[in-house]
This record gives sequence, C-alpha cells and structure tokens, in this order.
Amino acid sequence: MGPAKIIACSRLYHSRQGDYRVNYFGKFRGGLPWNPRLPLVLAALALVIILTGGWVRIADAGESCPDWPACFGGYHFDVPPEEQQTWWADHPGEADQRWLDDPDFAYTTDQIFSEWLHRLLVGLIALPLLWSHFAVWQRRAALPGAAEAHLHATALLVVQAAAGAITVGFDNAPWSVALHLLLALAFVTALARVALLARLAAGALPERLCVSRETAEQQARPVAGLALAALVLVLLGAWLATGYYRGACGGGWEAWPLCEGTLLPGLELGVVAQLLHRFLAVGVGAALFWGGQWLRNNGGRSVVTRLVDGALGAFILNLFVGGFYLVMASGSDYPGWLSLLHLLLGVVTFLHLAVAWLLCAEPLRG
Repeated sequence: MGPAKIIACSRLYHSRQGDYRVNYFGKFRGGLPWNPRLPLVLAALALVIILTGGWVRIADAGESCPDWPACFGGYHFDVPPEEQQTWWADHPGEADQRWLDDPDFAYTTDQIFSEWLHRLLVGLIALPLLWSHFAVWQRRAALPGAAEAHLHATALLVVQAAAGAITVGFDNAPWSVALHLLLALAFVTALARVALLARLAAGALPERLCVSRETAEQQARPVAGLALAALVLVLLGAWLATGYYRGACGGGWEAWPLCEGTLLPGLELGVVAQLLHRFLAVGVGAALFWGGQWLRNNGGRSVVTRLVDGALGAFILNLFVGGFYLVMASGSDYPGWLSLLHLLLGVVTFLHLAVAWLLCAEPLRG
C-alpha cells in the first residue's frame, strides 16, 4: 500500500498521553463498555424500523393510533371498535376522517399493531443508542470525530421522534411521511459514519475498504451527487404512495411501462406525479450506469465502484418491482409485499451510495 493510500485510509488521533489505539471491548478508564459494531447493529435495527413504517403506510394504518406517544389513550394495540369510536367522540379534534364519514368505521387489530410495533421499536432503539452515545463521549479524546458524529445521530433520533408526532398530527400528509423517511435515512447514515470514524481512529481501514487519497478527492463529489439523486427519488416515491396516486395510470399492463396505455396521458396531478417519478427513475438509472463507468475510468476498480455497481443492481431490480406492483394491481387492491420490497430496494440503493461517499469523504478530513 502506497503512502497516499495509507493517509487516505487512516486517521490516528493524539492526546497529551500520546497516541490512542482504542480498546473497544471492556471498560475505558472506568467508563461504559463499548463495541464498534454497536452503531452498525443500531443501523440495522433502524432499517427494520423503516420497513415497519413502510408497512404501516401499506396497511393504511398511519392514523390507527391517533394520539402520540399513546395509542387511543393507552399503550396497547388491542382496541375494540367501540372503544375507538368512543375515543374519537371524546376527542373530536383528533377524530379520524373515516369515522366522521362512517360512524361504524374502526381499525383492525392488525392495523393498530403495525403502528404500535413501529413506535415500540423506536422506543427500544433509544436505550442502546444512549448507551453508545455516552460510551463514545467518554472516549472523545480518542474518538473526537466519532463523538461528534454520534451527537448528530442521537439528535436525529430525537428529531425523528418529533417528526413522527408531526406526521400523526397532520394525519400522515404526504410531505410529512417523506420528511419522516428523510430523517430515518439520515439517522442510518449517521450511525454508519460513527462506525467508520471509530475504525479510522483505531488505525488504517482494511485493504478492501481503502480508497487512495487522489481517487477519493476525485470521486467524493460525483458519488455524493448520485446519492442525492437516489435520495430524491426515494422521497418522491414515498410522497407519491402516501398521496394515493399509485392508481393514477390505471392498473394492469396499461399502467406500466406506459400510463393509461399511452405515452402522453392527461395532466392530472396524479398522472404528473407518476410520470415525474418515472422520468426521474430513468435519469437516476442512467446516472448510476454512466457514473459507474466514469468512476472506473478515473480511479480504477475499488470499494467505491463496487458499491455503485451494487446500487445499480438494486436499482434495476427495483424498476421491475415497481412495474409489477402496478401490473399486478386488481382494482384498488395493490400487492403490499411488492410495495414493501420496492421501499427496501430504494433504501438499499441509497445506502450503497451513502456508504461509498463516506468512504471517500471521511478519511480526507483527518
């Protein structure tokens, strides 16, 4: 490994006591024990939370717990229809519009459980996140970059919880759902950054994760642009799905790859949203393909190009998943499992690019 690569793949911090090689296991000067894999475990749990949130939307259960943080005034999910209707009657300001239109309306136990589980997981991740936060803070002399990054991650969880309350308060308005997803993806990325900075502080990255300084400086911005484009596409998809514009182009083979069986349908809001999503998808796919080619021609094959290729693979698969989601629709009934897979692949595409950017950008800051 040449000197340039060594500089780009390591970040050793110093203190008055000299160099630190952080002992991640056991206690640190009487502090909390900590493992550098913990942020990655928390990131994986955050992905599960994102998927449960997606299922809440798919199950049309976003308002099944109308108050926050409680659910119909309690903390359980088994709320009989009559109790729901009584609660809405006693809280007219938070009454569900569907109940206002139909006094016999009530959510199923499965719908309430999906929202209840989503909130429970958010609560469960808070405890190990706080543990990790204070453990890293105790090591801040050895992990100054990681300590700052962890502060960002912890703050994002707090903001995300507030955004969840806002989402409930605005009856799952499309913009609020997109904001909720944006903060969740920022949270996962922040946790990945904590893990990377902690590893850099301990010594050089493994060879398979190294990018030369020259290549990193050249590729950081293009990869950031690809990640931003993929993020916009995912958020637009969340806004589109929550706004119930999924059926704007019809159903079956007339809905995809064409819209209402034609290339240039009418210009209703739902149709425009569908076409915008599709045209942006074509643009992102082209950018991933040609961007990957450019990265290989300007730096050779590396972990960055492998991650971009992985993002492209997930993206191509997602194109077909999104198409078959529309093709397999029956009337107003859409296959929920395909919608969840569509969300998962979109998130995977973005995270591939986000990690590629972190591997380019963070070692250069040292």
